[in-house]
Amino acid sequence: MLGFCEKRKIPTENISIVQRLEYIKMKDDKSYLEKIVIEILVPPSFPEKYHSALIKVADQCAVKKTIMSPPKFEIKTTVR
Repeated sequence: MLGFCEKRKIPTENISIVQRLEYIKMKDDKSYLEKIVIEILVPPSFPEKYHSALIKVADQCAVKKTIMSPPKFEIKTTVR
């Protein structure tokens, strides 16, 4: 998002990102992560024509892509 704004000469000092985790309680009485909500907070001066483009840029985040297509985990014991 930083590169997107810099390329368009949009000031970034009043842009912030809020991440909220939403959990669901299952029948076994345990809570599980159901959703990660990412909210991009922009000032009133942020050009409205770029709101959806900013969402598309954030959607390309490498961390988000990794979570959406998670790697395999390998856990092992090694003797030194």
